[in-house]
Amino acid sequence: MSTEQQLAAVVSAANNLTNVITGKVGEIDKAIVDARQAYDAQLSELKNRLPRLAVTKNFNLSPNADGTLIENWGIHAEVTPTKLRTITTASQAAGRPQADVDFLLQVQADVREQYPNFEIRASDYWRTLVHLWQMKWSVSDASPWLAFPYTVDMALANGSGAVPQNSYLTVGAFVRLLEGNVSGAWSNGVEKGKWRWCSSVISPTELFGTYYHLHPMRTSSTGVVEVMLAGACTGVVTNPGDWGTMLALG
Repeated sequence: MSTEQQLAAVVSAANNLTNVITGKVGEIDKAIVDARQAYDAQLSELKNRLPRLAVTKNFNLSPNADGTLIENWGIHAEVTPTKLRTITTASQAAGRPQADVDFLLQVQADVREQYPNFEIRASDYWRTLVHLWQMKWSVSDASPWLAFPYTVDMALANGSGAVPQNSYLTVGAFVRLLEGNVSGAWSNGVEKGKWRWCSSVISPTELFGTYYHLHPMRTSSTGVVEVMLAGACTGVVTNPGDWGTMLALG
């Protein structure tokens, strides 16, 4: 066999080996991707199995006795809250007004832009009343927080506005920003002119004593925002279909 033939045989063998290695690398890469997908699916399923119990008061934003404030909520003195409507527990057939049905369908249509399968059950019975509030401000000081629900443990006499970061919690609300700007907490993901299910997932930090504030910040000097079903619960909620008034222990 000539030198040229020997070299050609070596090159051919090397190419064959390269093809084999490339194929094996592809198989390994696919196996890693498949394993990662299986792991992520198991992790997601585990998170869905975590209990979802309210850690804040008044998810449905019931008003106080004189109807001027949200019961068990802290609202900045610069912010004027106004209750806009109350969605009854009754179905449309049993008396829910058409205006409320139309409003809920608009919320559903907006939220479906991000969650196509979201169904708000606009014409069906609900377990509890749900109240819609507007929050408006025309000035903003050096501490421009907006509003927060009190925690169920009432860690402070005036209502704690923070939760400890030692377990998985979800903070969220249905929010529509009309003017100005807000950010964080239950307004995370807000979009001007659209109803959005806003949420933040709080993860354990392993840092003793750390906590997370439950109030969005007003990042404009004036603004108007509408909100319903706002608060925090245990567990990880990733779909608005699972968001609503939550059971609470005690």
